[in-house]
Amino acid sequence: MPGIISRSLVGRGHEVDVVTGFPNYPSGRLYPGYSVRPYQRETIRGVTVHRAPLYPSHDSQPLRRAANFLSFAAAASVAAWRRLAEVDVLLVHSTPATVAIPALTVKALRRKPFVVHIQDLWPQTVLSSGFLEESGNSAIERILHPFCDSVYRHADTIAVTAPGMVDLVASRGVDPGKIVFVPNWADEVAFRPAPHDPELARSLGIDRSFTIMYAGNFGEFQALDVLIDAATILRDRQDIGFALVGGGVEEARLRSTVEERGLRNVTFIGPQPFEKMATILALGDVQFVSLKDQPLFRTTLPSKLQGILAAGRPLIGAVSGDAADVVRASGAGPVVDQGSAAELAQAICSASESSPDNLRARGAAGRTYYATQFSEQVVGDRLSGILQQAAERRGRRR
Repeated sequence: MPGIISRSLVGRGHEVDVVTGFPNYPSGRLYPGYSVRPYQRETIRGVTVHRAPLYPSHDSQPLRRAANFLSFAAAASVAAWRRLAEVDVLLVHSTPATVAIPALTVKALRRKPFVVHIQDLWPQTVLSSGFLEESGNSAIERILHPFCDSVYRHADTIAVTAPGMVDLVASRGVDPGKIVFVPNWADEVAFRPAPHDPELARSLGIDRSFTIMYAGNFGEFQALDVLIDAATILRDRQDIGFALVGGGVEEARLRSTVEERGLRNVTFIGPQPFEKMATILALGDVQFVSLKDQPLFRTTLPSKLQGILAAGRPLIGAVSGDAADVVRASGAGPVVDQGSAAELAQAICSASESSPDNLRARGAAGRTYYATQFSEQVVGDRLSGILQQAAERRGRRR
C-alpha cells in the first residue's frame, strides 16, 4: 500500500520520498537482489526510496518480530532525520505503530508535521495476536498505551482506514476533529476485471467447474480454518473446488490439515506476481474474505476486500462489523458467521447453483461500489488534500 500511495501522490504533482526497510514481507526473507546494508537509495517510478537497515523477520516468535520492528524504527529515525530535511509534511503508514518513531524524531528535531494513517489499531493488535503470553501483556500495555497516546497527540491529523476506528481513537482522549476516515484503495493496475483463462487454470491445478478462491496472506488473523472445514463438508461435491493462493506463517499447518484429512478438493497455489492478480482472481468463481472473530476486527477493513471489489469479483465474507457492512452494501455477496463452516458451505453451494449472469451482476455491483467509495480517484484526492492542509497549517504557524 505505501507504494500505491506514493505513486498516487506523485501523479498529483507531489514530490515524494519514502523511508522504508529492505523488502522481506511476507516471508521474512530478503527479496532477491537485496542485502541489508547501512543505507541504500533507489528511484522507483518517480519516488525516491531511502532504505534503512533492519532485522528481517515475519514469523510468530515475539522476540524476532520485536527485533524487526525496533531495528527499523531506530535506523529509519536516523535516515529520516538525515534525508528528509526539506520535506513539508510526513505521512506515517502505521502498522506496526513503531513506524511512527521516525516521524516523532523528525518532528522534534526539524519541526515537521506528520499525518498518521492507521492500518491496525495498537496496542490492541499486538495484544490480540497470540504472540505474547498473558503474563507479558500487562508489561507491553504499560509501554504501548502511552506511546500510542503520544503519537496521536503529536500527529497533525489521524487518518483511519475503517469507520469504527474513529470512535476507538477518540475514546483515547483524541480530539475527534483531527480524526478522518481515509480507507485504503487497491492497486488498480493489478486489480481490475479480467477474463477467465482456462489454460492458466489448468496449469495451476484448478480443474473443477466451480472454484471458491482465497488469495492473500495465510496468517492467524485470516482464520482460514473455516474454509478448510467447509471443504471437508463439501469433499464429496465433485463440482466444487477450493483454491488457496499465497503463503504465510499458517501455510504449513493448513497444508498438514488438508493432507491429514485427505482433501482432494483443495489446491494450494504459491504466491503469484502482483501484476497477474487480476487474471488470478478471475480463476475463482467466488472470492473468500475472512477475519478472526475478535472485537478488534469489527473495526477493520482488510485490504483484499477492496482488491476483490476493484476486480469486479463476487465474494463471500466471513467477517463482521465494518467489513461485513461493506460486503452487504456492495451487493457483491453474502456474509456468513465467521465460525460456522456449515453456513459457509451452504453459501458456497448456493453460489455454485447461481447462474453465470447472477455472479457477473454481483461482481459488477461490487466494482461500482468500489468506484464510488474506495477508488484512487476518490480517496487519493482526499489524502492529498489532508497532507496539503497539514503543510499549510505548519506554514501559518511559522
